[in-house]
Formats: sequence, structure tokens, C-alpha cells
Amino acid sequence: MGSSFFVTYPLANFIASRRHGVPSVVFAWERHIPFVEWTIIPYWSIDAFYGLAFFVCRTRAELDALGRRLLTAQAVAFACFLLFPLKFAGPRPTAHGLPGLLFGALAKFDRPFNQAPSLHIAFLVILWRLYDDHVPAAARYWLSAWFAIIGASVLTTFQHHFFDVPTGALLGLVCVWLWPDDRLPPSNVWTPDAPSRYQTGISALQAKRLEKSP
Repeated sequence: MGSSFFVTYPLANFIASRRHGVPSVVFAWERHIPFVEWTIIPYWSIDAFYGLAFFVCRTRAELDALGRRLLTAQAVAFACFLLFPLKFAGPRPTAHGLPGLLFGALAKFDRPFNQAPSLHIAFLVILWRLYDDHVPAAARYWLSAWFAIIGASVLTTFQHHFFDVPTGALLGLVCVWLWPDDRLPPSNVWTPDAPSRYQTGISALQAKRLEKSP
């Protein structure tokens, strides 16, 4: 997964950067979004969640589903980056201290061309779905709060425009639906025995939730 990302993402960036007249999709009200330099820290934290996710999975089916979801998100996003490239409009303010170092490291790899759908947000949705099933019940609030900050950070670090966020979230949700793990395949909805199979799956999920409850 790492090799596929670090090969194709820079390639899509490079190809988009050589095209002329790359447009931007930006709303007038977005000029009021503040630049919050410290949010580059949660922005970068998605990388740690990404890497650890493969060790969080408890079954082979869950691991395979995670890999398929992430790979599908990459493939669809890269296709959009190549066919319909967009760029971030406007300069980014200068950051200092640790945020400045993190922005500098990001600038060596990232370019302002791969915008919609936001792959950062697509990964966020996929990983949020995974971690929510594995953290203790008492930690879910903090997990959700941190992931929400990560989602907001794509705007407050001036890495994306608003249009990129819902399109990225939609991509992540489609990938989760498209590649179910061993719990509730969406195809069950259309099978003749759907009600009984669905109820069995719900009961299993409820049992898991109770096991995690303090």
C-alpha cells in the first residue's frame, strides 16, 4: 500500500503541474477560513493512523477489506487528479517552529494540484470506520474528536478548498460500502434471506459493542 501511494501520488502531482490553466473550485466565503498553523500536526497524524491500521485488524477478511478500500480510494482519486485536475487558489502563509518544519516537509512531497476528491478525507472516513470498531467505548469520544480535527485541518492548513471535503468523504463512504469485511456485506440487502441474515449481523455487532463497554 505504501509503495503504491508513494509512486502514484507524486506522479499525478507532476502530470497535473505540467498542465496549463488548471482551474480551482473555491467559494467566496472560504476567504474567512483562518490559517491555523498548529493544525498541521493533526493533519500529519493521519499517516500514523494509516500505518497502524493494518495492525489493528483482527481477521484476514477485515485486513483484506481495509486494503481494498484504501487502494480503491487511491485509484479513484488519482484518476480524478489526472482527468479533472484542480489546484489550490492563493498562497499559504508562512508557519514557524514545529509547524513550519512540518509544512516544509509536506512541501517537498505535496503540490497544490491534487484537490478533489480529497484523498486525505477519503482515508479519514475509511480509517475512522475501522478504529471506531476497535477502540474501547470510553475512547470513542476522543477518537471522534481527533478525527474531526483532522478533517477540519485540511481547510485550516490551506491544503484544500471546501469542495474537496464532501467529495472526499463520499469517496470514502463508497469504498467502505463497496468492500465489506466479514460482518454485514451490503449484498445481503438484496438476497431472499436478507432479514434473518441482517438480524444475525446486528446481534453480532451489538454483542461486540457490549464487550467493549466499561
